Amino acid sequence: ASKYGTTHCLSAGSLLNENGTTLPLQELMDFCEKIIPENCFVERCSKGAWAEAEASFKGNDPTKSNQFCFGKQTEKWYQVDYYVSPIDDEAVRGWNGDVDDECPYALHLPEPNRYIPRSLELCPDLPEDAKKGPRIEKPIEPPKLIVNNHATGRLWWRLDDRYALPKATLKFLIRTAKVEHRSTTGLQWEYDALTAMRSNFVTGIFADSLAQETYDADLAGLGWSLSKSSSGYTLSCHGYSDRLSHLALKLLSDFCSDSFIKETHFSSNQDKIVRGLESYFESRRADSLAVYYRDLLLTSRSGGVEENLEYAKGLSMKDIVDNHRSVWTDEGMFVECLYSGNVSSEEAKDFFEQAMGIIGTARSHLCEKSSQFRGWVPGPFERRLPTGEDFELHFQSKNAKEENGAVLVTYQSQTEGFKGKSLSSQESMRLSATIRLISTIMREPFFNELRTKQQLGYIVSSYYDLNFSSKQFSIPTDEVFPSTTPIDSIVLYVLSRNTKPTEVINRIDDFLMNFRSRIADMTSYEIQSFADSLADQLTKPIRKLGDEAGGHFSKIRRFAPEVVVDGSEIELEKLPWDNADVLAKCVRTLSREDILNVWDSLVLKTESRSRIVSYVYGNTFPMDIPLKIRSSNDVTGKVVNISTKEELLIKRRSLIPYEPNDKRGIFVRAVWEKHRTRVRYAAAAAAVVGVGLWGLTMMKRDQPKKKTN
Repeated sequence: ASKYGTTHCLSAGSLLNENGTTLPLQELMDFCEKIIPENCFVERCSKGAWAEAEASFKGNDPTKSNQFCFGKQTEKWYQVDYYVSPIDDEAVRGWNGDVDDECPYALHLPEPNRYIPRSLELCPDLPEDAKKGPRIEKPIEPPKLIVNNHATGRLWWRLDDRYALPKATLKFLIRTAKVEHRSTTGLQWEYDALTAMRSNFVTGIFADSLAQETYDADLAGLGWSLSKSSSGYTLSCHGYSDRLSHLALKLLSDFCSDSFIKETHFSSNQDKIVRGLESYFESRRADSLAVYYRDLLLTSRSGGVEENLEYAKGLSMKDIVDNHRSVWTDEGMFVECLYSGNVSSEEAKDFFEQAMGIIGTARSHLCEKSSQFRGWVPGPFERRLPTGEDFELHFQSKNAKEENGAVLVTYQSQTEGFKGKSLSSQESMRLSATIRLISTIMREPFFNELRTKQQLGYIVSSYYDLNFSSKQFSIPTDEVFPSTTPIDSIVLYVLSRNTKPTEVINRIDDFLMNFRSRIADMTSYEIQSFADSLADQLTKPIRKLGDEAGGHFSKIRRFAPEVVVDGSEIELEKLPWDNADVLAKCVRTLSREDILNVWDSLVLKTESRSRIVSYVYGNTFPMDIPLKIRSSNDVTGKVVNISTKEELLIKRRSLIPYEPNDKRGIFVRAVWEKHRTRVRYAAAAAAVVGVGLWGLTMMKRDQPKKKTN
């Protein structure tokens, strides 16, 4: 290996035109003879793992003939600490077969893999045409709502008829405010960064705890993840359909108990999170920090990285256990499940029944009969920027090696984005379509002008951005009908080492000002070409089952709470399954006047626009102290300059949540008024019955079932 190099030794015999010179057999055999247990070593990357190694190993081992350097090391390029130690002697003897079978290190054949599919047949409920092969061009039918319990959960199901694969995707959302909120006096919910941090620990610990146990599932073509969002916990499973429900039920059963929370997993996750937060500002690129500061003002509800770091350091394993147990006491908990792919409706129902039984068991052990029903539906959050003010955020990068500066410009639309043809006005639809078209038209000219011609920076980009904000909690709760609002934005950013950030924004503004005349001079044919291109992109056939299921589930998660009250067919039709097609048709009808009107109000007119400019200064052009800021006269509008985190948080408190300012209420309010009595009755029933409704599912689950293969 020292003569030919490790890479050449490992690739020997696999190269074209191999000969005696390129295949040194003797040297290769000598190298292979050194790959033995005695020459193996362990690299530990977490401080918790270091303590374990240091207790049994002290520095370099003089008995090693190669004098390999053991102990604490520092990675050459990223300066990350790690610990190197030899393999335990008993483990080496076990690998060599010098121990009896009872030794934990003795090697043996693996147990049978219970996740290997027993059958790769397609579902018998499929029509024969669907079994012949993929039909990607076939229009996608929306999932069907086959279980709708207003107190506990809903099951959505779709039998795949496009891919002809024996695979399925399962999404299981446990919707609960207790993932990121705490309950205060008076049955109110308020965001709590400490609770959110604890929930982050839960997902990390669960992933580590189940990694080894679900290794067989990975080998058998099954995958899974547990994620936390503002809506709750989402368990996602995908792969071969035959054993997918077995894996999902196993994961759900483990998650509903707290037995997976072990000290070793807690320590390793705490170390990983703390190290990530400690190095956040020093390791991030300037454009990433620009996004961070913008989001700290616009979408974040925590005190930022510093606050999260303080919380992460102060947590104990008991805090995580208590947090996890408290989730199951939330009487407002609700489940949204989508089972899509090679699975029949009966199989989907059977899975859902068992899953709800598992949750019901967990709740029965922890819920108190005095628990109160809370009808608020948690979700994503964003603040509404005031019109007529430009926010300019100025921060110096703390990365000592960052030479680049970054400028991130965000224009937030003040008209609610398009939900669906039955949930939004024509104005919202045309505005959303126009903003998307503007972003498509602008993308290439923006890059060509600032990157190619002016050579302003090595990263120049612009794009359309879509975010969401849910109705926030208020009193009384029966007046808080669920509502999620789409928010359209245009984002431009430049990462540059050769131009000062304050000069970069001047170049961007010049481009935006001149771009209006470019739009005005475009021919109708050019505009229609861009519109056709965008429409084709919106309606491009989805080619993967996972992407299809993900798109369906995102609509279920965001809009089902405000549309589905009792599951009637009229209400189900309101779910915006066909948004892409509707927007594509609208895009093709837009005129030059539509584009110019939106461009003026969203981008150019300071009295109507809502804009944030986030500057991060690198070492080449550090931030001036005192800060030389642009005055209101420079941009013909009011400018709010912020250069400290304290100023940012103070200003943040003055911003209101982005909620519909439309008093018409369109469809949502009408539905909820129609069903107000029913919803109030459901709330009262849930408060009286407690976990009884979940218990009904448990009783059904315990009834004898016909045995299936």
